[in-house]
Amino acid sequence: MSESCLGNKTQVVTLRVPSELKNRLEQQAKFQGVSLNNLANYLLTTQLSQLETLASIEQRLRTKNLSNLKQKIALLLDKVPHNPNVPEWDQL
Repeated sequence: MSESCLGNKTQVVTLRVPSELKNRLEQQAKFQGVSLNNLANYLLTTQLSQLETLASIEQRLRTKNLSNLKQKIALLLDKVPHNPNVPEWDQL
């Protein structure tokens, strides 16, 4: 589907990146079978979404009382049934 079909407007942005990074991006795009542009858009979108989500969580946490949150988590964890077959590396 073309971008015009989706109603998305695009703009050309010139980025200066180190040659090594450009080479790595080109290799990964080729490996994934997509264009460098598509890969860059995907990576930028996913990373930006993660940053926005973290900022939102941090904003919400600023209004909360840390000791109350710890108590609520402890109560939740107390409800989890004990399983003696959990590997040591996966225990709290």
